Amino acid sequence: MVKGKMPDKPKSKLKGRAEPKKPAVKAVCPGKSVSVLSSCCCCECGELVGDESKALRCEKCTVETWKCASCLGLTDELYDELTTHASNGLHWFCTKCEEVVFEGSVTEEKIANTLDKLDTKTDAFEQRMQETLAQFEHQLTLKISDMEKMIEKKAGTDLLQAVDDRLKKLEERPSIIEEAQQRIEHKVDMLKSNMNEPMVQAVQGALQGALQEDKCEEAEIEQRKKNVIVHGVAESQVDNPEQRIDDDLQVLAAMFHEVGVDDVQVDSVTRLGKKSSDSTQNPRPMKVVLNSVEGKINVLKRAKNLREKQEGGWTRVFIHQDLTPKQREARKPLVAELKLRKANGETDITIFNGKIVKKRGTPLVVTN
Repeated sequence: MVKGKMPDKPKSKLKGRAEPKKPAVKAVCPGKSVSVLSSCCCCECGELVGDESKALRCEKCTVETWKCASCLGLTDELYDELTTHASNGLHWFCTKCEEVVFEGSVTEEKIANTLDKLDTKTDAFEQRMQETLAQFEHQLTLKISDMEKMIEKKAGTDLLQAVDDRLKKLEERPSIIEEAQQRIEHKVDMLKSNMNEPMVQAVQGALQGALQEDKCEEAEIEQRKKNVIVHGVAESQVDNPEQRIDDDLQVLAAMFHEVGVDDVQVDSVTRLGKKSSDSTQNPRPMKVVLNSVEGKINVLKRAKNLREKQEGGWTRVFIHQDLTPKQREARKPLVAELKLRKANGETDITIFNGKIVKKRGTPLVVTN
């Protein structure tokens, strides 16, 4: 409802004392200085709006904004009608607030239109889904009907007769199986009678030896699973063995940094073989024990990048996993075949898991 200046109410009589008066406040507007109860001016003409003025206040502004009845074009009778009857349902907003209010109403209208369009699209989508489901159900019913007919056709007299013949053959088979079992038992008895006790013991010993050898091989593989062998790293020439180990560790740290595996830790490093007094001999390979299997895998994956390092002498360094003697013997034919195939022009091949395969990024070809 519109908010306007209300006329002063009659002063109430207080028993025993007079009603206190409101202190007058000086409000300065353009060209005027009047004693009033508020310091508001008309937002259009600048006329001071006092307690006796006829003006309307904006219902939306957080700071009071007033406009006098003269600027609003309201007669005294119309002004009194607007401000004294709460049921008229009229509102007044200043220019800025009016734009906000009407903009909000336009936005609400747009939202309502958008919701109507969404409802329409949803209804259309639901209708299409129902039609699609009905069509799918019809096709599924037809397929089930065709399958039932096919099953009924196969279950004819010929099929039943074939099943009956098979059942009869199965009934006769136990006697055949029993005869074969008797022949096998007879041959086993003959073999036992022909074999003397020393031969049996020899066979058992050979089997136990093979089993023991397999267990030792598995244990050695387990022991070497975190190891790598590094070739081509020059040896330190100092006499102190501990200092030589420290020098090797520093070289390994620099090498790991070159290939981007700084997080891999070395548990121990050992030079393989007897140290030669001839400095012109090739350096002994290093057995490097890493802290984890994952670290070993990362080192082997990145080791090929050393060949691309032109500085630092890394191109002469070669790293491979620590193999048992049996694994090295089994690898020799593969190495020979790999060299032959490369000499014949094949590229991007390597040895992996006991087989020659294409390197990653090329079509996989496995040779048994």
